[in-house]
Amino acid sequence: MTVDTGEPAAERVRLRTLRRSLGLHLAIYRTAAGVSQPELAQALSRTRSTISKVEHGTRGMPQKQWRITDEVCRAEGALVSEHSVLAQAEQDYRGRWRAQQRQARQAAAQAGADALRAAPAPAPVREREQGSGRDAWPETTGAGRELAEELMREVVTTLARSLGRREALRVARWALAAVGLSGLDADECARVAQALEAPRRVDAHVVNNLATTLAHCKRQEDTLGPCEVLDTVVAQHGIVRHLLKGDCPEGLRRSLNTVDSNMATTIGGYLISMGQPDGARRYFERARRAGHDARNPACAAYAAAWTTYAAFLRGDTCAALDTAAAARSLAARTDDAQLKAFVELMAAGAYALDGRHGPYMAACDRASGFLAGGNKCAAGSPAYWIHEGTLDSHRSKFLSLLGKPRQAVEAATNALARLDHTPYVHDYAHCEVKLGNGLVLSEEIPEAARVLGDAARLASLSPRLTAELHATRALMRPWDGTQAVTTLDAQLEACGLIPTTAPYRRPGSSGPSS
Repeated sequence: MTVDTGEPAAERVRLRTLRRSLGLHLAIYRTAAGVSQPELAQALSRTRSTISKVEHGTRGMPQKQWRITDEVCRAEGALVSEHSVLAQAEQDYRGRWRAQQRQARQAAAQAGADALRAAPAPAPVREREQGSGRDAWPETTGAGRELAEELMREVVTTLARSLGRREALRVARWALAAVGLSGLDADECARVAQALEAPRRVDAHVVNNLATTLAHCKRQEDTLGPCEVLDTVVAQHGIVRHLLKGDCPEGLRRSLNTVDSNMATTIGGYLISMGQPDGARRYFERARRAGHDARNPACAAYAAAWTTYAAFLRGDTCAALDTAAAARSLAARTDDAQLKAFVELMAAGAYALDGRHGPYMAACDRASGFLAGGNKCAAGSPAYWIHEGTLDSHRSKFLSLLGKPRQAVEAATNALARLDHTPYVHDYAHCEVKLGNGLVLSEEIPEAARVLGDAARLASLSPRLTAELHATRALMRPWDGTQAVTTLDAQLEACGLIPTTAPYRRPGSSGPSS
């Protein structure tokens, strides 16, 4: 999957949101009806795994089976109605996509004919960007997309000779998933293709291109959410792993291991946002090993700190405390103040999970101290995004866990004042939900409803954000029927976050159960 902007990307985001919303509502109705996943699977002649995938929004079912599901889960037509909306949206998207493809092919054919008339050279024409001093490669839409696909066909042909067709196709898919995002020109694409065929050809340019593409993905994720960039980073990570398995020059292996570690940590972070902390843990473990192989304690410390957070989300206190200690030991070998602040923040979360307020406060103080007295913008810091606003945002969550709702509200309020809403949309939305949670725990329901209503418009950025919004709404059950909560439910309904034909129902569990 490539990340682009404009209407096609917006439509894909909307479709993913509709699928995840339908799956979440299925889980809600199924649980409320006392039906397990195996029981529903038996009624549909499907497997439990299939039901799980449907509830996570990664698989669909035909209309006939949704009617059976609606009846079994006593949804009173809500699931059938929501599936009809999704089916119509998918049909409309396919129709527009086919029309765009026809237009793109026509444009490519016309562009090819014009190019042949103007200059019969077989190589694509490359124009100089005005005032940029570098060559530009066409966009990956229209004629430019045709050129990118032609490049990938050449990659497959080249790789098939040395790797075999199956492996060549797999590697080419990795490369094709990255072409639209990387912004590389033809020479750089060819350089990557040659390295894939023979890893001994890896040079500093190839490593830098992979790192640059990862940085671009991170910027996209800040605004669009993890769903839009996860596949692309996984594809890039596949390229890195392929190069490391080969006989790449020893002088560049440490650089590649650093990129490997950064990519694996990034993927793990995205999986956390997708509500998959167990899958994230495996990537964090790989990232930590790659950081050690690269002799890069900063990468290893960053991965260990994220491992602490994954353990925090799973409620695994022992693992959280152990990995926090390891992260501290690794971070102490660096002069990166932002990284050390992040490590202390994750340690504070481990202490909060353990119910230890004193050590929690001490860790928070150390985190603030590192930011106040260190290099706030360390060059190349993996924790470049850490500042007092992000510290306060996490503190709000930890304070709520420690039973300090008023302090949680204050921390979240301070965080929102410090967070830049424009580039960091995802983080800002999470902080709004944390503020709403603290307000609910403080029984300030009208203000909590207002804050959560604002957050609802951004809840589709990630499944975890949606789940946290639902969990906070579930805490408001004693106030069901009040004007504030009724207004909030209307906002949630307008954003497609609750069924439209039944009152709000959310099981007390933290997620779909079997």
